[in-house]
Amino acid sequence: MQALTRTRSVLGLGVINHIASLLDSIGIKYDVNEQEKIIRMNWKTDRFDSLRVKIVTSDNESWVYIVAILWNFYEVAESSRMKLAYDMLKESWRTNGVKFAINEEDDMIVIAETNDTDLTADEIRTLVGHVVLACDSMWELHNAAR
Repeated sequence: MQALTRTRSVLGLGVINHIASLLDSIGIKYDVNEQEKIIRMNWKTDRFDSLRVKIVTSDNESWVYIVAILWNFYEVAESSRMKLAYDMLKESWRTNGVKFAINEEDDMIVIAETNDTDLTADEIRTLVGHVVLACDSMWELHNAAR
């Protein structure tokens, strides 16, 4: 897996600024949207040429979320949706550090979350790595449901 883009600007965004400095220190490339307070990364994996992963915080910056939005659940044939949902639940149980979920917009996502906002470089590398690797597992589940 390899991050594809990098931009760094001066931020006054608390936890996002801290995470950006950690990403700098470990050489992970990213882009920051200061207005939305989002860090975005693009990764090349075994299954994705450009996997988009974002890092956001809760409004009060007490939680950090590393999220990849993959596909809409309703793009899957109706006859395969229940099996896919079941497989996502099973994979969530088997895979450490992430959840496979469906968000409010019915998008299938992979997410890691932590309320440890004083993260270290190793911790952010691990969290991002778990999400990126789990997306390849989600790809397998999604393709099996097609």
